[in-house]
Amino acid sequence: MNTFGLIKTKIEEASIKSYKDSDFKKFMSTFKKLVLENKDISELYYIYDELNTNKGLDRDIVDDYINENVEYAKFLIKENEDYLEIINEWLKDITVTTSYTYNIIDTLVYNDSIKNLETVLECKKHIKSTLMSESNIEEIKESINLPIGTLTKIYETNLKSKLLLDESELSEIVSIKKLTLEEIKNEITELKESVILKLKTTINESKDNELNTKIQDTINKINESKIDHYNLYKLRTLNQGL
Repeated sequence: MNTFGLIKTKIEEASIKSYKDSDFKKFMSTFKKLVLENKDISELYYIYDELNTNKGLDRDIVDDYINENVEYAKFLIKENEDYLEIINEWLKDITVTTSYTYNIIDTLVYNDSIKNLETVLECKKHIKSTLMSESNIEEIKESINLPIGTLTKIYETNLKSKLLLDESELSEIVSIKKLTLEEIKNEITELKESVILKLKTTINESKDNELNTKIQDTINKINESKIDHYNLYKLRTLNQGL
């Protein structure tokens, strides 16, 4: 089975190649169904984005940040082996023609052997350097309903002027992309309080036990959510919808 890094590279290449023809909408519809609408796979997708992004992280926290994301990625892959086979089948005819962007992350995620410790340490050193570097991505003028990392890949191929995108979605993506880890943490903390308060109000006003149980499950998941771009986006969306 292909590694998730190779899967993600195939998705990004296919997005770029098909954007201007009739296959684009079909591809994006399947991508949304198989990746974005599956909680585990979408989280895995964003973990790879996060570990490949200049974030300006402090040296004191970067090791923990890498370790937590890598361990969670390993867990998600193990829990979804059969489902990832389905995604592999979907992408089987897509050939990667560019460099294998996420092979360094794959090395950390898939390699547990002590024999390859030197290689693993070198890859971790490279990821640390990336995460500690400040972002220098230009402001994007258009938007698209794609994950941040994939959007950036397309933008970097100079196709930005030809994409049919929604301006409000772009504004949301760009604003989140530019935030520091501390800013993300502060906003998530505030949003958690706001969303949970609204949900608890709904519980107090509702007599539907089944609905209240689902709302309580949502509250529990919110309390357990990690501090990252993806969960900030989800919380913003949820807060706006309540």
